[in-house]
Amino acid sequence: MAQNELPPKYYLEYFNYVLDFVQEKYRHILNENEWRFLRKYYCLSEDAQCLFIRFSNRRGLFFRVNKLSYSELKDIPALLNELLEREFIESLNPEKHQTFSKEMLNVLNTKEIVAQFSELSKEKTAQYRKLKKDELVEVILQDFSLEEITKKLNAFEPIIKVCFEYEATFMKFLFFGNRYLDMTEFVMRDMGLVQFENYDDDKLVARFNTRKDAEDKWLITDQNDLFNQLKDTAPPVEIYDWFMNFADTVGELSEVAKPSYERLIIKIATFLEKNKQLDEALTIYRLTEQVPSRERQVRTLQKLNHIDEAFSLCQQMIEFPKNADEKFYAIDFLNKLNTKKRTKKSTTSWLHQAESITISIDFRHQVEMGVVDYYHNEGKLAVFAENHLWRAFFGLVFWDIVFDPSLVAFHHPFQRRPSDLYLPDFYEKRKDMIISHLESFADVQDLLTYMGERYESKFGIANPFVVWLEEIWMIVRKAVEVVEFEAMKKILHEMSKNLVENLRGFPDLFMWDDIADEYCFVEVKSPTDNLSNQQLSWLQYFEEIGVKAKVLRVYWRENDNLEIED
Repeated sequence: MAQNELPPKYYLEYFNYVLDFVQEKYRHILNENEWRFLRKYYCLSEDAQCLFIRFSNRRGLFFRVNKLSYSELKDIPALLNELLEREFIESLNPEKHQTFSKEMLNVLNTKEIVAQFSELSKEKTAQYRKLKKDELVEVILQDFSLEEITKKLNAFEPIIKVCFEYEATFMKFLFFGNRYLDMTEFVMRDMGLVQFENYDDDKLVARFNTRKDAEDKWLITDQNDLFNQLKDTAPPVEIYDWFMNFADTVGELSEVAKPSYERLIIKIATFLEKNKQLDEALTIYRLTEQVPSRERQVRTLQKLNHIDEAFSLCQQMIEFPKNADEKFYAIDFLNKLNTKKRTKKSTTSWLHQAESITISIDFRHQVEMGVVDYYHNEGKLAVFAENHLWRAFFGLVFWDIVFDPSLVAFHHPFQRRPSDLYLPDFYEKRKDMIISHLESFADVQDLLTYMGERYESKFGIANPFVVWLEEIWMIVRKAVEVVEFEAMKKILHEMSKNLVENLRGFPDLFMWDDIADEYCFVEVKSPTDNLSNQQLSWLQYFEEIGVKAKVLRVYWRENDNLEIED
């Protein structure tokens, strides 16, 4: 693919677009510090704006002046002076920068740090040379005061710190709705590497309705970043104390921040469980019912020998399951308790009733390909399907509903999916539209025509469903032709109810025989494979609605002998 060339100051256009966008959509929540940043930014010369943006788009807050070189900026020393006068950068200052001591040292490489701080003794120098950079920085901070470090850094080379770092980052955060996307999204689009659904800016809505919405989302992102640091350095009990203190004081979070908070809860509880802090893990799991919290609670309760509590929770999971994993785990757990002996899991029972074939051991490491070969030798066609077929099917049928900007789920021009796609209310907000849309198709040909039009008109646009390959469309079209029309619509409807869970677990292969007029979706299992709960859920649903699907167990053939592994 030929890549487009970008103009020299492409990043200036991008950053100014972000600022204009934020002022239009978020004028009501910006505070005085952010307005001050904007006023001062617009007073900079164009090249000074460019240099500040260069700093803003790079990692870190401290930069070595002598290493700054940008071909489109001719007089960098003069620009630095302008930025310094306008308070967009500042020189190293031990009083103002005491919380950034590590960042200051990290602008030097390991050899440079050793050379600058090797004056204490030969023994110390020898010690420094043996250390990795992170360790070396820690030792330097113990051996030298911040004033001494600042003095040595200034003597080595002029180093500046960027100011307004929070305000600039917050502008991007408001634009993207999170801190994980960055300005490279513009580059990817304009170089022709990624194509996005096209919306007028007027149809895009603010991700955050209030200042609290934005601050809560920012807060949870901060806590997630902090946990990622603590889990590698702090004892599990200290992490538990830290998080419980946070949970007790955080108050009622905005709805937009709650999904991120619940994911953080699961991460921390899982970490504690793995580190054998079972009571602590259980306490944190109980802060959410987000999957897989209830299943992990049951497992933890069992380890703590709190069987009655585990029993009661399993009954709730069976009555109101959040996904197939909860449902089948709870059923299997209660069966085991009730029989007082070892019982087969639901997935194991289904697996043991499956058909089996033998194929060459040459396919040991590509078992699905071996089954494709097996069917081809029988004169049948078989292709890899798994989740790609069904995701593409869903995406093509519901594209206009998924990407409808009127449902206030699109907030910037680089979204690959609506912001609520994997939230519980995705279906509830669109339920009537989904049902009406499915009922609008008179027959299979009507459905295929609609999907074909979407495939042609939306080809190449980034999305979470369709892989834009000709063979994917051919497979989807064939599946729609052979599966009973009403059953196909039921599958689509079922998928839409819970996209987090129901976009996975479909059978590996799609097999058909035009001559015999037959088809089947096949879940392939080698001798050592297990059936997942979600796979079993779809197999049962297919059986219920009359879609042909099965599990096929594979055994290896070597020297004409059957080898069965358990």
